[in-house]
Amino acid sequence: MISILTQFKTYGVTNGYFDIRRIGDFEKSVEESFDHINTNAIDFDKTKDKVCRDLGQECYKSCDALDIIESKNRINFIEFKNLIDTTDIENWIGNLDLPRKIRDSRDILLHILRDIRFCYSRKRQIYTNIEKNVIISVDLVDSATRNFVILQRLNIVREIIKSQFIDNYVQGEKYNDPICIKKQDFDAEYTKYS
Repeated sequence: MISILTQFKTYGVTNGYFDIRRIGDFEKSVEESFDHINTNAIDFDKTKDKVCRDLGQECYKSCDALDIIESKNRINFIEFKNLIDTTDIENWIGNLDLPRKIRDSRDILLHILRDIRFCYSRKRQIYTNIEKNVIISVDLVDSATRNFVILQRLNIVREIIKSQFIDNYVQGEKYNDPICIKKQDFDAEYTKYS
């Protein structure tokens, strides 16, 4: 039997919801400093735009990329951020509203999943039990001692991001703790989760 994720991915590509390409070729990759990344994933901003057009409204935020890993029954929500090294970095990160982007991305997926043309029995129940990772790939910018600051502050950034998600995941779904990866190490580190 073909897995739900295999069928869902095929359905998304066939119906124009999923544009799978090299992350470094996404429209805003240069602006957001991730144009060096060679990993392939779904350009989820394009997915969001299509769903919003379908609904006739601008209603969602979204993560930058989505990866559906059929062989591991897993979905990875991926967000790239340039973080400004500031003394009030916790509030600055809080204002990014990362949990909302992930909740909205989940809602976008559910909208596509509910489409009556996508036929799979118990699809909502099965989706709930699929493992989900939230991967935030960060780079600290505007620092003269950039590399040193990144090494020092990355652990702090990880803890801030993790604390934001503690009470913000959808209850009853299978989310792992958020994973933070430095942008420069993304291709090598991401293989652990794909």
